Amino acid sequence: MTIIGNPEIGLYTGKLPKGCELCRLGSKLVLFITGECDDNCYYCPVSEDRFGKDKIFANETEIKDLEDVLYEAYRMRALGAGITGGDPILKIDRVVEIISLLKSEFGSNFHIHLYTTGRYVNDDVMKELVNAGLDEIRFHPIRDEYLNAIKIASKYSIDVGIELPSIPNEEDRIIKLIEWAKENNIKFVNLNELELNSRNYLHLNARGFHVSHGITGVKGSFDTAYKIIRRFESDKKIVVHYCSSIYKDLVETRTRFFRMIKYSSKPYEEYTEEGTIIRALIKVNGFINEIEEFGEQHNLNQYYVMPRMVNYLLEKYKDNIDEVYIIEEHPDSRRLRISEKLIYAKSQNS
Repeated sequence: MTIIGNPEIGLYTGKLPKGCELCRLGSKLVLFITGECDDNCYYCPVSEDRFGKDKIFANETEIKDLEDVLYEAYRMRALGAGITGGDPILKIDRVVEIISLLKSEFGSNFHIHLYTTGRYVNDDVMKELVNAGLDEIRFHPIRDEYLNAIKIASKYSIDVGIELPSIPNEEDRIIKLIEWAKENNIKFVNLNELELNSRNYLHLNARGFHVSHGITGVKGSFDTAYKIIRRFESDKKIVVHYCSSIYKDLVETRTRFFRMIKYSSKPYEEYTEEGTIIRALIKVNGFINEIEEFGEQHNLNQYYVMPRMVNYLLEKYKDNIDEVYIIEEHPDSRRLRISEKLIYAKSQNS
């Protein structure tokens, strides 16, 4: 068996877990179920506005009503969902309700995986999760006693794996954990590039960790992961998968954005290589009989149209157009505005 993939994106030694396969397609709805967690990992990458707070996000949108999760899933035609936190098990009733809701709406093939440290996973928890329809569970065992939770989960008919950061120079500890996983018939171990961000940087800097790869990737994290993957590249009993920070920061989000654009954008919206939406806003002072062919009315005397049609409209209806703006936004339901640029003003061109 050979190592598959690209070091800038990810490497793996065998068949990827189903959750990772769908993530690479941009088809996984990311469900942040709560920011609460009773463990305190110094490298935790959860952002300040979510850390320790009981909030729910579907992709980048904060959710107040669980029915809104369905709306976000429909917007991107999701094929599955990844449930994360915090530790979702702290809100087990909420998790079970969401899994049941998604399975009821989209069917049994809608793939759902969940991340947890394992602190609170026992037989009762696993029965609830499996009965609701969970397909895959991933453990981040920061303490040896959490390994028992993985053993409990492996008794059930779902895929069980381990996911943890690739901390520089800790390959011996990680290798020992992978060997334990093999002995206990665990299907996969995911190694994530250690990420430094605005919330954890003081803790990481204090340990000598600094960014050297992409926006957040810590120096030495890939090297550690690569040594481990090389060790297990011919091992058929377990799959070891490395996922880079560049993939998480850029590729995963952008691929998901392109999927949203494909299924939810307006006919007059175009897109950029970064996976953002652009449209033109035209302010008029008179009637333009063609304008709604290229867009729709925004409000009185204002229309959204295709950016590519702006020059045509200006040439034909220049006297009736006061201003033209190009607007760039994220394609998710927040429609977070990135920029608004004035490209034509009648007052400056008369």
